[in-house]
Amino acid sequence: MLKVGIIGFGYMGNFHYEKVSHFDDIEVTCAFDNNEAKLADAASRGLRTYDNLEDFLKEDLDLVVICTPNQWHEQYSIAAMKAGKNVLSEKPATMSVAELDNIIKVSEETGKFYTVHQQRRYDADYRVVKDMIKSGDIGKVTTIESRVLGEKGVCYGWRADPVSGGGMLYDWGVHLIDQILQLYPDEKVTSVYARVLSVLTPDVDDLFEITMMLSNGVCAKVNVGTFALQKLPRWFVFGDKGTLKLDDFSGVAGGAARIKGDVQGFESVFNNTEGASKSLGASRTMAPLAKENLEVLELPKEEDMTLEYWRNLVESLKGNETPVVTPAQIRRQMQIVETAFESGRTNKSIETNI
Repeated sequence: MLKVGIIGFGYMGNFHYEKVSHFDDIEVTCAFDNNEAKLADAASRGLRTYDNLEDFLKEDLDLVVICTPNQWHEQYSIAAMKAGKNVLSEKPATMSVAELDNIIKVSEETGKFYTVHQQRRYDADYRVVKDMIKSGDIGKVTTIESRVLGEKGVCYGWRADPVSGGGMLYDWGVHLIDQILQLYPDEKVTSVYARVLSVLTPDVDDLFEITMMLSNGVCAKVNVGTFALQKLPRWFVFGDKGTLKLDDFSGVAGGAARIKGDVQGFESVFNNTEGASKSLGASRTMAPLAKENLEVLELPKEEDMTLEYWRNLVESLKGNETPVVTPAQIRRQMQIVETAFESGRTNKSIETNI
């Protein structure tokens, strides 16, 4: 039986506890926290509890899961690996590339693996985008728009605290950037331009917009905001033959279409007869295609892969696989995050080779 200990038994600590419960060959045995209520919650589930890190790390554990505010990720990751434990850290990995490099160094020295919870690689909407791009059904991709918008406005709790690594770039940005990088793992990010704003939350970013240019010519735009009272699609992908739109995380709402054959000039638009200017819209250039020139595509149907991240993790602990999220991938993602913050501070596009 594989044994897991959790550092930080709050919302995400409970999340990982529940994920472990789906597997027969791994169990959570203990938890460390400095909050009495959270330790009481862990104890009510039959876990051994600790308010002292040194005592916690004396436990016989195959994996330590770190679910604390972000400023503690480096310290706890290093301590756990030096104590002979493999580490799964919540995202973001750290608050800087330098902190991450310290963790990677200890992982290499101890031989213990270190990985980060980037489970959104298995989200249905992302896998639809990935499959559609790979299929070539909408042609050569020119632009990808990925966004997550909320309505409440103000960040809350430690997410509003800059010392704790609050803000949306650390919170949602690392997921969306990771997804873009995994769409094109062999391409370089050649430039980054970002707007990083505090609109309603004074001390941390609650709105950011990042534009990344890739070495294959694809422009990837990532946008997160906490105060948007009208909806925009979760994904919008432009190809040179068609377009993909996904409205939400389901991977079902939305649609895709492409042109049939050669579509050229005014003869291809809907209702191009004399005197039809009112139905053509703003101009002939922007008029809708005639139906016979448009093919509606069926979206890929994605299976439920909610537990795939943890399945891989369990097999990695057994030595049968390696963690799907690697230190090199994490470092690349954190380089983009740091560059985005710098671009936001300077209001300049930054050339990169990431």
